[in-house]
Amino acid sequence: MTKPGEGLCILVNANAKRGGRRIAVQTARFLPGANVKLTRSLEEATEFLRQVLPTKPKVIFSAGGDGTAIALVNALARVLPENEPLPPIGLLKLGTGNAWANVVGAPKLATALSVLRELHDREDALPLRRFGLVDVAYPREPGLGTLAHFAGAGWDAEILNDYKEQLEQSKGPPRFFAKSVYGYISAMLTRTAPKSIVYGRPHVLIENLGDEVYTVDSAGALVRVAGAKHGTVLWDGLMSVAGAATCPEFGYHFRAYPFAERLLGTINVRVFDRSTLGGIASIPKLWTGAHPLRGMHDWFTTAARFTFSRPMALEVGGDSLPPRRTVEMRVSPREMRVLDWRSLR
Repeated sequence: MTKPGEGLCILVNANAKRGGRRIAVQTARFLPGANVKLTRSLEEATEFLRQVLPTKPKVIFSAGGDGTAIALVNALARVLPENEPLPPIGLLKLGTGNAWANVVGAPKLATALSVLRELHDREDALPLRRFGLVDVAYPREPGLGTLAHFAGAGWDAEILNDYKEQLEQSKGPPRFFAKSVYGYISAMLTRTAPKSIVYGRPHVLIENLGDEVYTVDSAGALVRVAGAKHGTVLWDGLMSVAGAATCPEFGYHFRAYPFAERLLGTINVRVFDRSTLGGIASIPKLWTGAHPLRGMHDWFTTAARFTFSRPMALEVGGDSLPPRRTVEMRVSPREMRVLDWRSLR
């Protein structure tokens, strides 16, 4: 007789907003057949995967936020040969923004565990959604590449750093506010925006490293960019945000890349070039992914190089990285199959 959770592996991030040992114990009790592991680092996750992958689990779950999910993806890429498909993953949202989990309709943890408890009786194939991955690399630092579902520089990275700094400084009841979407907006308005006004917008040169390039017209339809080829300059000007994604959300249901899933096999390169005050005025439209939007520019290509006029902090899959002048982003040959909670339920 099979036990609830049999065939599932669940990695619980000990450092997630709502993760930790308590969640790992709760999950293991509710799903006695699952292989539950509390992890604190990419190295621990990698070693665990080396042990469990030979058993061919049905789904490997990431219990945490976007950073936890991306750590799982990169650990899988480390363990499996490049020509071997990555196994299906599932997302249990315990993080802050939970962008990827929101896109696939992940419910609250208690509901998710109840659904998974019945999964061992399901005979038909699990519903999965395909996502491309952005391979983020640094030309002068080989070996530091990272797979992610979005990456960028500008306000997104700066807001993330300011949000984390604000959270660390918050004590008592204000900390509850600081951990919410309102804390995110507060960090943007009181920290990121003033610094942006003082230091001004940086300049970015974006070069196409792929072949064909597409964009979206005012109606949102895909249009091929005539004459675009390897080496074509996609953008040469000021920026507030510049990055690429294969997932439409940043977290908190912020649809920063509403067209990211439009053309599988490419990355959606995006630039927002409006000033700080113009960007603040556009927040409601930015949040909902409104299109067309003044100052917003989209391209779809397989690879692009970003060269900034000054070192820029980067956000890669929900984690912040040190400032760099140049970064390359390309579509990974590997794809992720992610459990679609909406279809499953």
